[in-house]
Amino acid sequence: MVSKYLLRMPVKSAVDPLRRLLQASGRGEQRMTKGFAIALMLCGFASPAIARIDRPVAVDGGEVVGVAAGGLVEFKGIPFARPPVDALRWQPPQPVERWQGVLRADRFAPACPQLGGGAMAGDSAVLPERENEDCLYLNVWTAADSAEEKRPVMVWIYGGGYRAGATDLPQYDGAALAGKGVVFVSIAYRVGVLGFLAHPGLSAESPRHVSGNYGLQDQIAALDWIRRNIASFGGDPERITIFGQSAGSMSTSYLSASPLATGKFHRLIGETGAGFGLLTPRPLAQAEAEGLNFARKVGAEGVDDLRSLPAATLVRAAGPASGSFEPNRDGWLVPATLAEIYRNGAQNDVDMLIGSNADEAGEDPAMTLAAYRDRLQSTYGRDAEALLRLHPATSDAEARASHRQLSTITLGDYTMYSWARAQARTGTAPLYVYRFIQNPPIPKSERPGGPDAASPGAWHGAEIAYALGNLDSKAWPWSAADRRLSDQMMAYWVNFAANGTPNGPGLPHWPTYHEAPDKVMQLGGEVGATARLFLPTMEILDRHLGR
Repeated sequence: MVSKYLLRMPVKSAVDPLRRLLQASGRGEQRMTKGFAIALMLCGFASPAIARIDRPVAVDGGEVVGVAAGGLVEFKGIPFARPPVDALRWQPPQPVERWQGVLRADRFAPACPQLGGGAMAGDSAVLPERENEDCLYLNVWTAADSAEEKRPVMVWIYGGGYRAGATDLPQYDGAALAGKGVVFVSIAYRVGVLGFLAHPGLSAESPRHVSGNYGLQDQIAALDWIRRNIASFGGDPERITIFGQSAGSMSTSYLSASPLATGKFHRLIGETGAGFGLLTPRPLAQAEAEGLNFARKVGAEGVDDLRSLPAATLVRAAGPASGSFEPNRDGWLVPATLAEIYRNGAQNDVDMLIGSNADEAGEDPAMTLAAYRDRLQSTYGRDAEALLRLHPATSDAEARASHRQLSTITLGDYTMYSWARAQARTGTAPLYVYRFIQNPPIPKSERPGGPDAASPGAWHGAEIAYALGNLDSKAWPWSAADRRLSDQMMAYWVNFAANGTPNGPGLPHWPTYHEAPDKVMQLGGEVGATARLFLPTMEILDRHLGR
C-alpha cells in the first residue's frame, strides 16, 4: 500500500501549460476548466521556458507527477519500498506495490519514528513533527527539460546519530543544487530501534543469519530505485554521488565498504562521520546481546512480541542514548571493520571528498580541571601527560576549552583523517579533504548555552546550509562572505558530482590528497589549501584507537 497522506489524482494534460505559467509566476496552482485553459493558449499565452518534467513520470509502482516551482520540478514523497510495518518490521525493504492512477508527489512523507529531545540551535538534527512507520520515501528536485539530459545525480542521506532525521528539514532542500545542474535526491531510512535492532530471533529469520542494519539496507534499496528510475527525471544513473553529514556521512563510509553497494554509486562526499576510530562498528554478537536486553526491558519474550508493540512504545523505551541502535559488523552488509576492509583494498574505490568542522564538539559546562586530567589519565594512560602538553589546562575554563578541542579532534579531524589515510593507502580514485572553519552568524537568542554564551563556532553540521545553498533557511544576518563561501562550496560539490574533481573556473585550486597529503582545503576565511592541524595528537590517538 501507499500511505493515505498522498493524494492520487488524474492529471489533465490540457491544463499543464497554464499551470506551469501560474506556478512560475508565484501564484501557485490554480484550478480551471479544460476549455478555459485551451482558450488561453489559443489567445497566445505561451508556457515559460522552465523544466518540463512536470507531467506524469513512470517509476517503480506506477506514475508520479511533481510540482513546478521556480524553474524546477519537485517530486516529494515517492515510495521506493513497501511500508516496513507489521510482519515487515525489522525485515529488509521490499519492492514497492503498484498504485492506481497518477500519484501526486507534492508533499514530504512522514519521518520514520524517532524520539524527540531537542538539538543544538541551528543544527541539522531538529526533529520532525510527523512520524509514521510507513516512511520509506524519497524526493527529487530536477531542472531537466527532458529525460535525455543525463545530469549528475546527488543523493542526500540525513544525519541524526542514527536516532533521528528526516528529509523535510529546510536545510536539506534540494532546489539550490538542482538549479546548479544536478538532479538532487533525498532519501529516508529507518532509524533507532526500528532501523538497527539486532536480536537472535531476527537473525534466525534471516537467510544470512544476520540482523540489524535495516536502515543501511533502506539506503541501498533507495540507490537501487535511483539506478532504475532516475533517468526519467533527467539524471544519469552512471554518475551518482552519495553525500551526507554525521550519521549520513557515516552511512557513506559503510556503503563505501559494503559489497552490497558495489556499483550502485560512483562518488561520495562525507561531512564529519565515518566508521573509523571511536566509531568502529561493534560485532553482531554484541548487538544481538544488546537487543536481548532491550527485549527484556519491554517485556518481550521473542520477535513476535516485539512486533506486536506499538512503534511509539519501542521508541520511548529505546531512549535518546546513542550506541545501542547503530550499524553492526554483521559479516554480510558490513563484512569486517572498515579499517580491515580498506586495509585489504576491498572497499568500493570511488572518488571521495571528505572532511570535518573546526568546532565539532560543544563545550561541557560541567568539565573541571580535575575531571579533565582524570579523564585523560583513565583514557590514555601513559600518554595522558603528552596530551596535556598538547592541550593544556591550568584552570576549569582552560579545561573546558581543551576538552572541547580534544573531543573535536577525536570525533572529527581524527575520524576523517583515518578514513582519508585508509583510502589513500589502497585506493586509486581521486581523494579530496577539507576543514570547514566558518562561524555562522547565529543570533545570541538561539545559542545553545543562552544569550550570554559564546558563539558555538563552526559546529557539527554548520556547513550544511552553505554546501546545499540554504543559508536563507535561517533568518540570520548572513554576510557577503557567508554567501560567497556558500557559492564556492556549491560549485565545489557540483563540480565533484559532475566530473570527479571539485576544481573549476574561478575557484581556488583544491589539491588531491596524493598531491598534498599534509594539507587540507580550508573552507571559510581565506579559502585554500592549508597545513593539516593536530598531527601529534592524532599520532597518540592512533596508538589508542588503532589504525
